[in-house]
Parts: sequence; structure tokens; C-alpha cells
Amino acid sequence: MRTPRPPDWSSDNWATPVEIVDEYAQEFGPFDLDPCATSTSAKAPRFFTKADNGLARRWFGRVWLNPPYSNPAPWLWKAIHETRRGRASVVVALLPSTIDTAWFHDLVLPKAEVRFRRGRIQFLGWEGTPIPSPRTGNLIAIYRSTR
Repeated sequence: MRTPRPPDWSSDNWATPVEIVDEYAQEFGPFDLDPCATSTSAKAPRFFTKADNGLARRWFGRVWLNPPYSNPAPWLWKAIHETRRGRASVVVALLPSTIDTAWFHDLVLPKAEVRFRRGRIQFLGWEGTPIPSPRTGNLIAIYRSTR
């Protein structure tokens, strides 16, 4: 029996399937931090929840980032800041491939390595089951430490 959708649930809460994270962990090593997570969606041993406010915390090591798609810009600024300061060695950000947005042109295209993904990711809902029909494809933005 399905549990009812939580009242505060939105696409900003969708979790990344572990296979996607594992794909990039094979390349970059295991992730140390997930700054946009819940206790059930975290993709790294250390994580920050909404209550922890990952934007106000220091990031470190290898970071997996699946930011709220409704407003990824502050998270991308943070990724740039933390890698430029050498606190995070790499930030691998999973983003919607909405390449017409200001945040893509200002914070991704000139600042990160961009990799487009083929097909659409089936994110996981509140019960851990796949979301049936993602509306957009995804890209990966890789921010590397400059120190």
C-alpha cells in the first residue's frame, strides 16, 4: 500500500538513484559530502539537510550535489566558492539541462566542465520508488579545486 505524499513534497525533494552517483564515484572516488540531502537520500557519509542549511556550512572533499531544481543558482555559487578556496576538491552537480537559463550561462558554462547525459534520470520519490515521467534531461557540471 502506498503512503500518502507528504504535504511539503515537491520535485526539489527527488532523490538521485544510487547507480548515477556510483557512476561518478568510480571516476572521482567516493563522495565525502552531500550538502542537499535527507537522512534517507544522502549519497555520502556526511550530509546536510534542509535544517542544517548546506549553503551556510563549509564543504569539503569530494561533493555530490543534487540541488533544488527550483533554484540551483545559490548552490552553484557555493560550489564555485568552495572549490576556488580549495575546501572542496571537486563538486559533481546533477542539474536539469535547461541550457537557456541565466544560471547555466553564468554559473555553469564558464565555470565548470559540462557533460550532457543521454536519456532521462528516473529520480526517486518519497517512498524510494522511481518518478515515472521526468520532464527534462540532465547534465553534470564538474567544479574542480583551483588550489
